[in-house]
Amino acid sequence: MSALPLPPGVVKQVDKRRRGFLWTGEGDANGSSCLVAWDKVRCSKDQGGLGIKDLEVQNIYLLLKLLHKLYTATQSSWAIWVRQRICLASLEGDLDGNHWNILRELLPLYQAITSVSLGNGRSTAFCQDVWHGEESMAERYPALYSHCRTPTQSVYAVITGGLRGHLVTRLSAIAAKELQDVQALLSHIRLTDAADERSSPFAAEDGALITSGLYSMIKSSREPALSAQAGFWSSRAPPWVQFFAWLLMHGRLQCRANLLRKKIVDDATCELCAEAAETVDHLLLHCPFAASFWQRLGIQMEPDAAACNLLHLPKPENLPAAHFDTFVLLCCWHLWKRRNGIVFRQESLNLPQFLQNCKLDARAWSCRLPRQDMGVSGHWCNALSLAM
Repeated sequence: MSALPLPPGVVKQVDKRRRGFLWTGEGDANGSSCLVAWDKVRCSKDQGGLGIKDLEVQNIYLLLKLLHKLYTATQSSWAIWVRQRICLASLEGDLDGNHWNILRELLPLYQAITSVSLGNGRSTAFCQDVWHGEESMAERYPALYSHCRTPTQSVYAVITGGLRGHLVTRLSAIAAKELQDVQALLSHIRLTDAADERSSPFAAEDGALITSGLYSMIKSSREPALSAQAGFWSSRAPPWVQFFAWLLMHGRLQCRANLLRKKIVDDATCELCAEAAETVDHLLLHCPFAASFWQRLGIQMEPDAAACNLLHLPKPENLPAAHFDTFVLLCCWHLWKRRNGIVFRQESLNLPQFLQNCKLDARAWSCRLPRQDMGVSGHWCNALSLAM
């Protein structure tokens, strides 16, 4: 992936294995096993996904690193060999094939994330590269650019041969005015014998591109607006509880209402209380046992409260604000485990026993908190003890 574009079939087969690992633990997973669409899974956590790498995007930024090496590496034998065979301003030359076609397609993106300090101007595209000011010539003078016959010429070729020879014979009035401005600008440009130097806001101090920044930039351009339901990723809950919360926020927990929608069961009635449909909101907030639990903790639950807004529950006075989101996830996780224990293992767990289990996990989770906040779990245990 750092040197070659992955064929789409290879990406498809690798993603097939990754989906199977995530949802079934096997080599494959059918549609009914995949609780959330794969495109959503590959979104960043801020965008409501799991943050699993998108291989196509990862391939792109790794190839951008290869391009950056071609323009900046001075000791690379590969880069030296390539520079002898192509024009760096356009990547055109005697190298051909799918690999080079892909790199040429990525050149506009690479030019958009870099700027050039001119030396001899031979590796800098006159129109597309940013080498004077904050914009490329194509962006600053769009009318003149639309009249250009050879838009991939280097700065060196334009300055030494003149700009007029690269334009069509007849110019519009706007293009003629822009030509005068560009010629006035070029009259002050002096080339040297030194090589052009590229820089990028995505580059580290040693000049190498920072892959995480590149991935986030490319991925964010393909994703929807920021999700307001991704705050649980910053909590101190264990990863499996965060994954539980992620499914909960997407409405994909396997409650009876969801199973009825998939025609797996014939009735959505809650098996714990037999009073209402077993939705996620009912199980975690409004089922008589859950409602009694929250009331014992001093959390007043509104009739229309929804599980997707769990992280915004009203905080009781006896609980600290720090890591309250983690405490809420702890409680919801135990409510879900209690439901599964009763339905699948015929267990019996009354409220005092349930509170004791929550208290044990509250002590265990204290090691997940920052050292200065480890005392917060003591307040959780006190609140759970008072509720018994």
